[in-house]
Amino acid sequence: MTISANKGDHSEVLALLRILHQGEIPIADKNGKPLKSRLKVVSLYRPSDKGQKYEIGDDSVRVVNELGLEIALVSRDKIKNLSDNLLKEIRTLSGRSFVCLSTDEASKILHFSGSKASSSEKADLFLEIASPVFEGETSSLGFSVKSELGALPTLLNAGATKFEYRIDDCSADKAFIVQEELPKSEKKDYPGPSLLLPALTNSHAKIVFESVVSPIFEQNLKMIDSAFPRILADTLKHSYISGEGSLNKVVKSTALIDELTEALSIPRANVERLVPHKIKELLRQSALGMNPGRPWEGQTEAHGGWIIVKEDGSVVCFHLDNDDEFRDFLLENTKFDTPSMTRHEAGYIYKDEGTNKAKLRLSLQIRLD
Repeated sequence: MTISANKGDHSEVLALLRILHQGEIPIADKNGKPLKSRLKVVSLYRPSDKGQKYEIGDDSVRVVNELGLEIALVSRDKIKNLSDNLLKEIRTLSGRSFVCLSTDEASKILHFSGSKASSSEKADLFLEIASPVFEGETSSLGFSVKSELGALPTLLNAGATKFEYRIDDCSADKAFIVQEELPKSEKKDYPGPSLLLPALTNSHAKIVFESVVSPIFEQNLKMIDSAFPRILADTLKHSYISGEGSLNKVVKSTALIDELTEALSIPRANVERLVPHKIKELLRQSALGMNPGRPWEGQTEAHGGWIIVKEDGSVVCFHLDNDDEFRDFLLENTKFDTPSMTRHEAGYIYKDEGTNKAKLRLSLQIRLD
């Protein structure tokens, strides 16, 4: 079977091969660097290959089907060679989608059906981890795989993630004039929020959060905190106003803290602690279970954490036992991204027919940086 996939999807196969060869995976610190601590992996399986398991022995990997019958036995040295060759192919081949001979060979000898898990799954790999305390005991943990080898992966995709704002202290006609006078990129109808919001602010207009467009996404955000829709909407807004996309920097913005201190009617020192804490929680929940377009009850789908394929082809993981490191890593390594204005109908001024006021929608998207 020939598998055509992008660099991120081929990287999932690389992660699988690395873990099968090594039989363990290093735990990362908040900077994504490997610690001395390791998770010993006894076996693993992929949600996309139901019932099939890879059991890691001293020198070989045993592939068994849903009945527990052996269907292949592959040496760990062979798997190492495959992983080294696959890394070279991922680095040298290009295009939105391409074929790696090593992925195809791995699929053949390990009997898996594709390069990645279903997009509806948060966990890409389930690892059977040996207990560091009780000999013979294991636990099954789901991990999401992310790669630094291709385009920066998206943590929270646009779609249901739109916020609506009204524009105060500025007539609709004046707001449209501000928008029309800004430069536009070729083949673009609008200048984009990174130009529009600073221009509106410089014209003394106030951009005031009104609502979350999707009731489902609003309720998901309120699961984190009842005030979180306002906190997140204002954080996104101030990212565009300041021109600073890094979440770690935006949450410290003086203008953001000032606005939320007044809006939430709580002491400034509390707001300074609250904003980064709640944003970390959003990032963590987005990484492990929360989908903006589906009702979320607080459950975690990737119970183990994250596996990251590093630029050098090595793999590390964030295990939920080092949850603080994981939260810090996410805050320090994510940025707001601007999704398509046309596709998501956001990022430009429109007139609210009911009030004749100018309004604006912003679509939230967060990417690893």
